[in-house]
Amino acid sequence: LPDSLPPVTADREALEKLFDQLLINAIKYTPDGGRLTVTGQPHAEGVEVVVSDTGIGIDPAMQELIFTKFYQTGKVELHSSSKTKFKGGGPGLGLAIARGIVEAHGGRLWVESPGCDEETCPGSAFHVVLPLHPAIKEEG
Repeated sequence: LPDSLPPVTADREALEKLFDQLLINAIKYTPDGGRLTVTGQPHAEGVEVVVSDTGIGIDPAMQELIFTKFYQTGKVELHSSSKTKFKGGGPGLGLAIARGIVEAHGGRLWVESPGCDEETCPGSAFHVVLPLHPAIKEEG
């Protein structure tokens, strides 16, 4: 990411888990020879980081559901178009946890993808917006 990005006040370990999850998913759903890209830029709300891939994409009807605990987009064995035959899926917790981490920091996480197609691989882009200084929530 560019050194020019302003620093974000955040839990480093939690953000590592967040971006690990986004990168693991991008790898899982991108065929061999595909491309992953991570970009960052200043945003009106703080900093925006985008993890994008040239993978199989996500059906627009599923783009909010994938952040729901235990939700899986189909048969686990059909999740990847990798030529290495890896078609692994998980329990459907990774993106729910990722969104929880972002929201705990006062940010937003969403996905953009034109659709799901294992032949044309339209790709996906996961957007993370984090405030520079998250609001401290007081108990009471």
